[in-house]
Amino acid sequence: MRKSWIGLVIAAVLSLIAGSGPAPAEEALTPEQKQAVEQTIRDYILANPEIVRDALMELQRQQQEAEQVARQGAITELHDYVATLPADYVKGNPGAQTAIIEFFDYRCPYCKAVSPTVDGLVAEDTEVRVVLIEFPILGEESLFASRAAIASRAQGKYLVFHDAMMGHKGKLDQETILELADDVGVDVDRLKTDMKSPEIDALIGRHHQLADKLGVTGTPAFVIGQELVPGAIDAETMKAKIKQARQS
Repeated sequence: MRKSWIGLVIAAVLSLIAGSGPAPAEEALTPEQKQAVEQTIRDYILANPEIVRDALMELQRQQQEAEQVARQGAITELHDYVATLPADYVKGNPGAQTAIIEFFDYRCPYCKAVSPTVDGLVAEDTEVRVVLIEFPILGEESLFASRAAIASRAQGKYLVFHDAMMGHKGKLDQETILELADDVGVDVDRLKTDMKSPEIDALIGRHHQLADKLGVTGTPAFVIGQELVPGAIDAETMKAKIKQARQS
């Protein structure tokens, strides 16, 4: 194992030497010089093995920093995106300064469990809005549900249909989804036609792209301010995150 790490460190050092900038051909290392450099590095590492640990710790720090920068860029992109969404996808005050952005799946039991918490929060705090991001990841029925929900917006029924599906207990298959649509006053025949719109698939595809950039792999997942908060968090945690977002 130690030999493999030594080899990696030597390769990294030689890479730095080779990549330090353009050099005339006569300045390139000869095979003999390269062997001498490798031996010098190997001897130094064997005499000072702690540098391997330090190097790995520094590499991990740099990777974490790069991931954090990328995530912050993705969060900024997400906030820019949700600013373009119509109010149909917003719970609470559409003009509220603080946004909770929720990635959800209609067939996710944890999304259903946290839904009353979200509703209670926007009812209590009029300066919070919840932006709903359709993110179907649990199979064909989930995709069907999201496409139906998005299509219902054309009839002004998105939020009421959303709530009906989130509040449904039991199996949520295609037949049940259409029954729920009918129950809340959606014209089901029109809905089936509207669900074929390519714009719906494009919207869902965009949401998957945003989720990939953020590193969202499950539901529910919330973005509150500049922080990604995965999982079905409780009301107190959500309030604390909102307070933190406002202070920052």
